[in-house]
Parts: sequence; structure tokens; C-alpha cells
Amino acid sequence: MKEIKDFIYLDMGKVSSLYSQLSGGIVQSVEASSTSTENSKNLRNYDFKIFKHEAGGTETESQILKEVRVSHHDIYNELERELFEKGYAAEIGVDIRMEDVDSGRATKIFESALCVKAEGYVVLEDYERMTRIAHNYEDISKFINNSIKSSLNETPELKAIIEQIDILKEDIKKMKNSAAKSTKKHELEEFDENLNELINSKQVGKVEDWIIEGLKTWVRVFLPDIFNVRLYPFEDLVNFHVMSNVKRSFFLDDNTESLHYLFGSKPTIKVTMLGVITSIPQKDGDSFEPMKEFEETDLEEDGNESQSVESGFRGVFRGFDGLEEMIRTCRYPRIMVQPIAIYRAIKPNKTLQRTR
Repeated sequence: MKEIKDFIYLDMGKVSSLYSQLSGGIVQSVEASSTSTENSKNLRNYDFKIFKHEAGGTETESQILKEVRVSHHDIYNELERELFEKGYAAEIGVDIRMEDVDSGRATKIFESALCVKAEGYVVLEDYERMTRIAHNYEDISKFINNSIKSSLNETPELKAIIEQIDILKEDIKKMKNSAAKSTKKHELEEFDENLNELINSKQVGKVEDWIIEGLKTWVRVFLPDIFNVRLYPFEDLVNFHVMSNVKRSFFLDDNTESLHYLFGSKPTIKVTMLGVITSIPQKDGDSFEPMKEFEETDLEEDGNESQSVESGFRGVFRGFDGLEEMIRTCRYPRIMVQPIAIYRAIKPNKTLQRTR
């Protein structure tokens, strides 16, 4: 029996595009038709005094009911098989092993493949969700800390300490010797301060406002609506993983909050990802330099004004390259893909099969 794929994410536009190129066409849907017939009499009564006559006839109406079943999953399975049979895809763990990543051979394989398939643990990085949490962090942390403080105040140990402090305060009030009274008050203040520090150590720490605002600005400018999925094929090689940016509309459950609640930001189950390779960082860095065309031209000479303006504007983009690299964090030996599908693959378990 074949494995069952529990799809979490499926880009049917990309599936259709690739499958149609490989197969020369694509079946968009399967139609099941049924016909129902209904007879209705169209009778009109005429009374001409001399005779009665029923004029008209019987009208037969046929209606064809069509049930459209879109076989998304079947088409995907066909696409995945075609990609591997025709040599367009590489599978990490099968075609690419951990030693291939260490030696650099994996990079050459990636360069000759259109798609890559990998199974492993994933990490979900939803920046929109992160900024929403950051925006409400102060209120959330205040609520958590008040809950922690309330819980601590209800413990028998802390209640006993607070009662002793109250008794000590009453004793200090009754003391006549001012010097001794001052010493006891100082000791009480130190004890009270240490107690507050102990309680505060159990609470969620405050994050300064400039950090929260800076984080929100950073995401708003560089990572608007970005949702990363990082897949780790090798547990013993965590510096290598497959990066991707998913689109919310392609999740089968379009409520991504439900996705986070069901799987968590660091799911405990392994999933499989198939994606089109979009970036393969090189070990020695990027050798392509798009601004090189201006190096041998004297931009200050008369007649080169247009090239000077072009160089200036294009140079601004290149000036942001460092920031872009900081944001994308796709560096050797990682790769970036555009996901086609993310799913959990389950093979039949004979021990679970029922014989009756």
C-alpha cells in the first residue's frame, strides 16, 4: 500500500505549471455526471358550452447534474514522480548525504537540479505573528507577572514569611531605643528588598521600549508578511538546512494561527518539503559583480552623465546588499527554495492493521 500524504501546504499554481511542462497537459478536474428527468403536465381547460377540451401536452425536462472533483493530490503525486523519473529533482538523504554537504559536492548537485526534496524537523518563523506579540509584549508580561506574584503570595512558605515581617514591624513600632529601632528598621528593609528580588527573579523580564520598536520597524521594512520555514534534514548537521518563504494562502488550513497552535513554532513531527531551488550560496562568496561595468569608465568625463546617474542609483541598491544578506540569512551551505508542497508522509503500519 502506498504512503498517505497529509498535506499542510500545497502551491497548486506551481504544481500545474511544472506538471503541464513535463506531461504536455494537465487534467484540471474530473467530472461525474448524472441525469434526472421530470415530467410535468401543461394542461389548460376550455369550456365552450358544447364540449370540454384539455389542450396542451406533456413537457419533459432533463437536467444534468455535474459533480466536479479536483484531484489536487493525485496531480501532485504525478508531478513528484515525473520530476524524479526525468532527472529534475534531488532528494536529500538519498541523492545527497551528509558527507556530500561537508565536502561541497552537494552544491554541484543543487546547481544541476530544478527541485529538491527533503524530510526533517522544521522551525516556523512567522514575522507577522512576532510583531503582533512584540506590540502587546508589555501587557502580556504584566499579566504573566501579576499571575506569578499572585501564585507566590498564596504559597504557605511565603505567607509565613510575610506574617513574620508584619510581626517584626509591630515589634519595631513598640521599641523605645531609637538606635536599636533604627538598626532593626534597616535590617527589615534589607530583608524586604531581598524578598522582592527573589519574587522578581521568578517573573518575566521587561524589554526596553526601543528594542520593541526597533524590532517592529525592522520587520515592517525588511520582512513584511514573511513566513519562513526552515527544514533540517540532518540532526547532526544543524548549520545546513533548507530555507523557504511560504505564502499563507497555500496552507490547506488558511488560518495560520490554527497552524501554530496545532504544530507549534518548533513541530515535534518530521515533515517533507518539495521546492524549486532559488538560491545556492557559494563557499567562497558571490563572484558575480553587477557594478563591474562601471569600473573602467570615467564617469566624470563629458558625455558620461547618464552612466554616472545610472551608476549612482544602482549603487544605492548594492549598498543595501549587506542588509539584505542579514535579513535572508541564506549562507553556505544552506539553500533557499520556493516550496511546492509540505506534508507529513505516513506509510502503513502492519501492527495497526485490523484483520476483522
